Formats: sequence, C-alpha cells, structure tokens
Amino acid sequence: MHASTSNPRSFMALQDLQTESRLPSFGIDDATEYALVDQVLGLVRDVNGEVKGGAVRTLSTLVPHLSPPRIQTTIDRLVALTSDPDDGVRDIASLGLKMVVGEVQPGTALAQTCCLRLAPEVVKLLGDPSSSAELVLDSLDLLSDILSRFETTIRTLPVIQSSILKASTSLLSHGRAAVRKRTVSTLAVLIPSAASADVFDKLIAGTVLPALQGSDAEHLHTAVSLVGALARSAPSLIGPKAGELVPPVLKAAERDDDEAKEGVLQCLEGFVLRCPAETGGLLSAIVDKAVELLKYDPNFAGGGGDDEDEDMTGASDDDDAFGEDDEEEELEDEYDDEDDTSWKVRRSATKLLTTCISTRADLLANFYSTVSPALIARFGDREETVRVEVWATYTALLKQTMVVTRPHATQNSQNTNGGASPRGHLKRKRDEDEMDTEGEASPLAQLQAQTPTIAKSIVKQLTVARSIPTRQAGFVLLHELVAVLEGGGLETQIPALVQRVEAALKTSDSGLSGAATSFKIEVLSFLALFFRTHHVKTFSDELAKLVPLIANAIGDRFNKIAAEAFLTASELIKVLRPVSTNSQLAQLASAHVAQLTTIYEATMKKLTGSEADEDVKGKGMQTLGTLLYHSGDYAPGDHLAASLAFLRDRLRNEVQRVTAVAVVGQVAASPVLKPGSFEAVDTWAQECLPEVSALLRKVHRPLKIAAFNALDALLARGGGAVSGDTAQAIVNDLAPLLAADSGSAAGDINLVPHALLTLSNLLTASPSDETVGLVEEVALPRVLELIASPILSAAATSTATGHSNPVVDALTHFFPALVKAGSVAGELIAQLSEAGRGAAQTGAGAVVAKCIGAVIVEKPGEATKVVRENEKVVKSAKASPNALILALLTLGEVGRVVDLASHKGAFTKVVEHFSSQSEDVRRAAAYAAGNVAVGNPSVFLSTILDLIQSDDRKRYLALQALKEVIIHSSPESLSAISDQLWTPLFENCEAQEEGTRNVAADCLGQLTVINPAKYLPQLQTRLSSDSRHTRATVIAALRFTFTNDSTTYDELLAPLIVEFFKLMHDEDLGVRRLALSSLNSAAHNKPYLVRSHLDSLLPELYAQTVVDENLIRMVEMGPFKHKVDDGLDIRKTAYECMHSLLDTCLKEIDLQAYLSQVISGLSDEDEVKKLCYVMLMKLAHVAPIAVSQRLDETVPAFTETLGIVLKDNAVKQEAERTLELQKSAIRTLAVLNRISSSASTPKFSSFITNTVATGKTASEFRESTRQSQAVAMDLD
Repeated sequence: MHASTSNPRSFMALQDLQTESRLPSFGIDDATEYALVDQVLGLVRDVNGEVKGGAVRTLSTLVPHLSPPRIQTTIDRLVALTSDPDDGVRDIASLGLKMVVGEVQPGTALAQTCCLRLAPEVVKLLGDPSSSAELVLDSLDLLSDILSRFETTIRTLPVIQSSILKASTSLLSHGRAAVRKRTVSTLAVLIPSAASADVFDKLIAGTVLPALQGSDAEHLHTAVSLVGALARSAPSLIGPKAGELVPPVLKAAERDDDEAKEGVLQCLEGFVLRCPAETGGLLSAIVDKAVELLKYDPNFAGGGGDDEDEDMTGASDDDDAFGEDDEEEELEDEYDDEDDTSWKVRRSATKLLTTCISTRADLLANFYSTVSPALIARFGDREETVRVEVWATYTALLKQTMVVTRPHATQNSQNTNGGASPRGHLKRKRDEDEMDTEGEASPLAQLQAQTPTIAKSIVKQLTVARSIPTRQAGFVLLHELVAVLEGGGLETQIPALVQRVEAALKTSDSGLSGAATSFKIEVLSFLALFFRTHHVKTFSDELAKLVPLIANAIGDRFNKIAAEAFLTASELIKVLRPVSTNSQLAQLASAHVAQLTTIYEATMKKLTGSEADEDVKGKGMQTLGTLLYHSGDYAPGDHLAASLAFLRDRLRNEVQRVTAVAVVGQVAASPVLKPGSFEAVDTWAQECLPEVSALLRKVHRPLKIAAFNALDALLARGGGAVSGDTAQAIVNDLAPLLAADSGSAAGDINLVPHALLTLSNLLTASPSDETVGLVEEVALPRVLELIASPILSAAATSTATGHSNPVVDALTHFFPALVKAGSVAGELIAQLSEAGRGAAQTGAGAVVAKCIGAVIVEKPGEATKVVRENEKVVKSAKASPNALILALLTLGEVGRVVDLASHKGAFTKVVEHFSSQSEDVRRAAAYAAGNVAVGNPSVFLSTILDLIQSDDRKRYLALQALKEVIIHSSPESLSAISDQLWTPLFENCEAQEEGTRNVAADCLGQLTVINPAKYLPQLQTRLSSDSRHTRATVIAALRFTFTNDSTTYDELLAPLIVEFFKLMHDEDLGVRRLALSSLNSAAHNKPYLVRSHLDSLLPELYAQTVVDENLIRMVEMGPFKHKVDDGLDIRKTAYECMHSLLDTCLKEIDLQAYLSQVISGLSDEDEVKKLCYVMLMKLAHVAPIAVSQRLDETVPAFTETLGIVLKDNAVKQEAERTLELQKSAIRTLAVLNRISSSASTPKFSSFITNTVATGKTASEFRESTRQSQAVAMDLD
C-alpha cells in the first residue's frame, strides 16, 4: 500500500484490510501496527475522495486492535487534520474521528481513552479563536457523540465536564446562529451526564438567567432554546427550577419577534412534556399564552379565523356555509406573503396546546371553556399548514374526551346477527354520573354546546380546502366528533356535508402516493359511523345522492375502497330497517326499497366478479347477509333466490366458507324472513343443514364455531321439517365432538358445550321418536362416558364450588331437552346415576346431580322415586364414597325444587354425614343440607342454625349449608328469614378458623345487600373492633356490597367509603389486603363512589406498592435459605386496584404520579411486573404522550428482566415462568416502541435497537410488533 501510487490499488488494499480486521483472528505486532496506522493516516490526505473515505473507515475497524499509544497517535493526527485549510481534508478528518468514536464500546478502556485524550483536544479546538465556524460545528458534533456514547465514563470526570461547560457556554454568544444552535444541543447532552448538580447550577445561574433577563435579542433566543432543550434532556434537574425559568420565558414571548415567540412555545412544550408535576401551577399561564399566540396574525387585519366572532353555543340554521368561498380564496391570495413567518408561531401554539391536552386529562373541562373556542375560531386559518395543525389539535381534544368519558367505547361494534337499534347502537350503559357530576361544565356538555359551530366551520373549510391531506384531516376531525357525541350536532349541516362527501368520493386517483385512496377510505369510514349514530330521518333526503356513491365505491377497482364501502353499506342497511326482538318491524319506504336494491345489485356484481380479493368478497358476503337479515322480505323473488343460491354455493369454497357459514346463520335467524312465510328460505335452510353439519368434521376450529352457530339458527328455523336423513347426519357429525379423550383428533372440551346445545336444539326442532332414538343410540353413550371421564374434572370442581361452567350448563340443557322430546326420564336418571357412581373421580357426582336435578324440573313426577333411592344410599353404611357423594348431591338438587318435608329422616342422615372421615362427603353433605333447606326453610333451617351456634366441630359445614340457603333463596324468601340468619353469622366474625370467617363474610355481605339500611350500620360498628379477625370478616362482607350491581343502597354506602378504606393501614396484613381488594371491587363496579375520594385514597394506595423490607424474611429449608416476602400479596393487590382505577377513573388520576408507581413496579417480583406490563400497554393507548416521556426510565428494569439467565440446575417450572415473564416484557416493549422516538426517548430507542431487536429476543420482538400493529389498526 505504501509503495503503490495507484489510487485504485490503494482503495482495494484498504478494502482488504477492513475485511481482515473484522476477523476474530486478526492481530498485529507493534512494528506492523506503527507502520500500518501511519500509512492509513497518510491516505486521509489522498486526492481521491474514495481513498480518503476508505482510509477513515479502515481506521475505525482497526481501533479495537490498536494499543492505547497508537490510538492516541491516531486521535492526535486526526484532530490536527481538522484544522487543515483544505475543506475536504478537514471534513474527512472530522468524519474519521466520529467513526473512531462510534467503534469504541462504552465502559471499556478505549472509552476512557476517548474521554481523557480526545475530549480535551476537541475542547481546545472550541476555545481556539482561530477555529473556523465549520470546524467548531464539527467539533461540537463530535463532542456530543462522546458525551452521549460514553455517558457513564463522563460522569466520573468532573474536570472534563467543567472544561466542556466553559468552552460551550462561551459559544452561546457566537456570531453564527448555526453554532449557537449546535452548542445548545451539546449542552443538552452534557447536563444529564454531569457528575453533580454544580455544572447545571453554574449554567443556569451564570448563563441562562442573565440572558433571559437581559435585553439582547440573540442571547435571549439562545437562552430560551437552551432551556427548552434542557427541559427535554434533563427534566429532573430543570423541573425544580420551573418557577424561576418559566415566567421569564413567558415574558420573552412579548417581544415583537416571530422567531422568539416560536422558540418560547417550543420551550414551554418541553416543560409541559417532561416536567408535568413542576409546571402544574404554571399550566394556566402557559395555556393562556398558547391561546394568545394561536391568534397571532399581525399581517391580517381580521386577526382571527372565519368563525371567531360567532357564538360558541350554536350557529344559525340559515347561514350559508358556502357564501364566503370567493372571499376566503381572495383573502388567501391577498395575504400570501413569503416573508410572513407568523404562521410558524401559530403552528407552534397548536402543538403546545396538543401537548397540554394530551397530558392533562384532569383539566379537560377547563380546556373546553378556554382552548376549544380559540381552536374553533382558527379552523379557517389562512395558512393551510396551520389549519391542519389546528384540526389535529382539536382531534386530540376529542380523542382525549373519548378516552376519559367513554373508556370502554369501541368505534366498530357490530351485532353478530346484524341487528341494530333504531338510533346509535353504539349507545351503551355508562355511569349515571358521567354527564351530571359537573352539570353544564362537563366536557361533554360543553362540547355539545359548541358542536353546531364546529360543524358549520369545518364543513365550510372542507369546501375551500384544496389539498387531499387537508380535506382528509377535516373528515378525521368529524369522525372523532361523531364518535365522542355518538350522534347529534351535524343535523343542520347535513346537506352541505353530503356535497363534501360527494366531492371526496369523486376524487380522481392520480399519482403514486395513494392519497386519494386513503382519503376515500376515511370518508367512507366517517359515513359508516354517521349512519350508525344518526336516525334515518336526519339524512333520508340525501340518500338519493349517497347510495349511488356507495354503490360506485363498492365497484371501485381498489380493494381497500371496496371493502370499506361494504362496511358503510352494511351500516346504512341497519339504520334503514332496524330490527329488534322487542319491537315491531318498521315498514320500508318505496324510495328506500329502491336504494337497497341498488346496494344489492352492486354487491352481487362485485361478489360474482373476478377482480375482487378474498377480503373484499368476505365483506361483500357480510353486506349481503345484513341486507337479507334486515330487508329480505322486500327482496324480489329472483333476487332472494339468487342470493340464497350464492350463499349455499360459497359453503363449498374453502377460502370463503367461514364467512359464508356465518352469513348463512345470520340469514336463517332473520326476523323478517319468518319461518312458514317464505317457502324458498325454509327449503334453502333444510338444504343447508347437512352441508353446514359436514363442516364440523373439518380441523379448522373457527369454522366449527361458525358451523355450530349456523346450525342453531337453521334448526330454530326448520321446525318439524328436519328430515330423518338430515337428523342422522347432524347427530353423526356431532357425536365425535363429544369424545371423552381430549387427545383424540376430534376431542376438544371447549367444543363440547356447542355440540350439546346443538343436540338440544335438534331435539327441540324435531322432537320425533326417530330423532330421540338416534340421539340415544349415537350421542347419549358418549355424553355419559364424557360425564364419567377425567376430562370433566375442572367442570366438576367449578360446579362443586358454586361456579358456572359452560359444559355443565350445556348438559343441564341437553337432558331436559331429551326428556321433553320423548326419552323416558326414569331410564335417563338411572343411566346418569350409574355413570356418576362409576366415575373415575368423586367430583363428577356434582355434574351428574345437576343433570338429574334438571330432569326432575322437567319431570317432577320422578322426584319421589329419586329421593327414595338416594335416601337408601345415604342411610346405608356400605355405600361407596362415589355413590354416597352422588346421593347427597342429588338430594340437594332435588330438595331445592321439591319440598322434602316428608323425608325428614333423610335430612337427619344428611346432617350426620357432617362427621364423615371423608372431606368430599362432608362437603357434599353441607351442600345437600343447604339446598334441602331452600325447599322448605321453616322445617329444615333451624337445624342448620343450631349447629352454627352449638357445635364447634360442625360450625364450618353448617355455615357452608347456610351459604347455599342464601345463594339459592329468592330475595323475598331471604328477607323473611334474614334476621334469623344475621345473629349467628355476626357472632362468627371472631372465629379463629379463617375458612369459617370467610364463609360468614360471604353470607353477611349477601344479607347486607338484601337490607342495607339495617345491616350496613351494624357492620360499620365493627370496623374498629380490637379483633383483627372481626375487622377482616367485616371488610370482606363489605367487599361483597361493591360487587353487587344494585344501586339502591349506594347513598348509604357512599358516606362510609373513607372509613372503610382506612383499614388499608391496618397493622394486620390480612385486613390490609382485604381493604385493598375491597377498594379494587369498588373501583371496578362502583367507581362513582370512590372518584371524589381519590385525592386522599391514591397516596395511601401508592404507599402500599412500596417494598417493605421489614416484611421480608429468610427461611431455612435444609441447607438452603429462601426469601419470603410477606408484603408481596399486599403490593400485588394494590397494583390490581390501580389497574381497575385506570379503567374507570382516568380523568381523576394524576398520570405522572401513577406512572411513577408503575415504573417502580417493573423492578418488583414477577407477579407485580406482569401487572405493570399490562398497565403500561393500556397507558400507551390512552395516554401515549405522557408515557412516551417516561420510557427512558423503564430501560434499567427491562434490561434486568431480559437479562435473566437461569442456572443449569433450574427446574422446569422456573424456566417456564422466566420465559413467560420475558415474553410478556417483549410484548410490552413492542407496544411501547410504537410511541417512542430516538429524539425524545434516546435511551429506550437505543435499548430496542441494540438489545431487544437483536440477538435471542429478535424473533419474539418482531412477532410481538406485528401483533401490536394489528391491534392498533383495530383500535383505530
């Protein structure tokens, strides 16, 4: 390389050297190293640009292999070259230094060398008066790289920090603006890595404050920029000084300088984003300044937007929305001044307001009274860029309103059967206090008052807007407006709005950007929402224009447009002919019939064509199904026949059959195509039955679910017309799905309920001897085998503990249906009893007993025989455990619906089994005793109460029996006996056994709901009991009152809230945990009771999330020591409560304080970490800006979690837990990454790029990212 003078050969040699130096085996001795580095450095001055570039690239690859002296030599020579008079040499030397720095790994000895040797050299260049501006700019860039890359090392070098600060601050008064700007960026990197606060304090006191208070415009502007940059990079340092800095920054905006005003607004945005707590008291002044500068337009005499003088409470119906079009365009032309930069100020003001709105949900009502009118007044800003920003800001306000006031809203809710309510089936039950707590000052109330003005203004702007992105932004705003209000407010603007829709959907698709396509999709999405939330009367006159537009969109060559048009058409169909099982069907006007015909023809044309993709055809079939479901009775005969034939044919199409099956079920269930009134539909339904049934043999599970639903609808329609062959086909197809072997191809316990319910529907639709015989021969043996198999152990367990189970529920439908269809009840009961006695596990008796009880309800005449047979078993000393348990449970099921007063002996024997050696027998006896007492409490209840009061050994079982009485008795019956029950239950509050207290608490809670006025005060008196057991029982009882949906006693409960939750500080951990659990129940079920107390409750709740070292102890287990954290359950319950509050009380939560606790929880135990992951993902959706500003703080915790390495001897369960935890972390990171940016969250972005998206987590992260993007699209 030295001997060669050929540039190509030098370049090739450099390339070879780069390749070699990247090999792990590469190494060089001292002599070679010296010569090699000298030669490469010499080529930096080569006349050929490619050779110079190759030289610095080679140096960067050699650095990891060089000795410290040689690295210093390299740095010194490159630094010297940065002062070369040749611009090319200087630039390549600066690039070389950057590349060298980029190759050095942080935390290594080389990093130390860069900081100790290179940084001082760069500082010298900055302080050299002879350094050119270009050299200073390059040096500042290099210094920023060193500070950011070697932050940890820089923290240990205070002398270097001080020298950098001194050199940089002197450049803040540099004559060139680019240098001042680059200096601000460098200082923003330096300050967070400073070893102490002295560096920061010196900067603020010695440079920033004097400049802010001075008169020099350039110094002031630089100081404002520096404060804004520090607010973003070092919020923890600058936040406490917000009170000193923000007022002079605000004052700087009073200068007659557009650049200064823009800088002030950007600086304030940094404060609001990064220092929300410290700027809380200053936010009002900040918002006022933003609103003031939003109106800043010195070159326009009008000063404001086109609607500035309008009354915000409404708009005249007679106003011509288009009367000022020409004037508007003239104004835009008249004031199109290239020297006017005031628009930048207004744009920055809107961005600041967006930040305020997005981070302070608690001030939403204030924003509607101060910010909203100002934004509306600027909807017509003469600068299009500003206009779009204003609309975006108002859209952010609407989205925040949606999050706060409609936390569970979904913008794409569709009834699976195609049904809809007459107006706005988006409507859903929400808390009664949502609109009333603040009266006319509530956000929604203020928005409703301003909506007429908003609608008038935005529709006018859609008229004058020229560019597609601007018009699309207008429809996005309208979409959010309609979504928040769920209809209303646009009525007076509908004719003008339809003109805008018409113009939008006729926009030509020219160019490659796809802007017109995206625009049309947005307009169609708006139309769908508009239809869904408005009564047809409000837009009926415009359908003559709209329907052809929708039909044309259905036929559009772009599949995405056609798919969205189908969704829009479906919403229109639903509102034109709403159907409900509770209301009479409305008649269709002749004009609407013609319009639906237009949609039908467009739909069928698209479906039968060849150009549409499968997604479009799927949505087209859904539209066809909706059309037939709502208006099939108006369809001409040929149209109906063609539609039915098409759908039946689609059942054979492997790609489309899932959608086709769903649509077939929808059409079969149509209330307008009533069975018996439409022979063609009835015949079609019978023809579809075997084809749909055959799909149950397929492996695809979603297809099976759809087939079950369709079969149920078809059977409900078919009635006695189901043929024997069809019934046989259905039974044969269902039988394999009842397999007891979960490992078989057909066996899937989750499909069993569907199969049983379909069998029940078949028996109901065709109750013939032939059908009954088929079911008894083919399906019943499998059902009985299933009941006795271990696969139902979970169902048996849930049934025994009183929880509902879908399999058991389906069985209790199936057996009565079989009896009702003609099966002999007695024989069926005998078969069930035999299956129960022969079951592999004792828990199956609970399932069998439920089934026998259901049969008795259908055939009460069998009760006497059943009781007599099971009474014998209960009294027999030779009965097997399975038989005895089954007999006890059966007596309970029968006794609940049949009075067993004539069988007192059986009841006495049941109670005697409270003393059985078998826990399963004792539990079954308690269940039986309680349920028999339900059938006749006057005869049997006293025995249970006596046991509670007199027999310590049987008290727990007697309480379990009493719990059954309370659960299964009607409210009227319970009211009559509540006083009898209260005293013995209340006396058991102090029981030593936790199980006894828990049962007593459940019973007390349920009785309290029956008569809250009487029993709530009695519970309240014991909240302060000296007995921790009593306090625990009482708070557990009160927790039940929060889980009940009734609001009748809320007024009695509300005054006691604070007193209840004082127990969060109880000295007993059990009481404390129950108090937190009760708060969680209240937050989830009755949030309106706790909202007004959150200011005092939240700090106490957050205190419970802190790790208490006093509750951590070491337990010796043989040679090992094991850490036990007694406070973990407390913290976990506290975080669960925080999660519930996020769902129901977002508006009342200080998000920054909340986020601090969540971030802290990321370093807690695994159970807490997983909860915090869930909360972070939810927060990323509802408060993305607030979360994004704290992402850097999450990096240490995530790094630790993903860095967990298991020991070689780790057990399988531990490995699985760790893997699942890390997967949860990666899923969370994928969601958080969507709201991050390298500018605002550099540490987080670097962590994702260098750690998560590479190595062993890369694949999981990519998949999680894909899933999070899909979810985000659904939410949008």
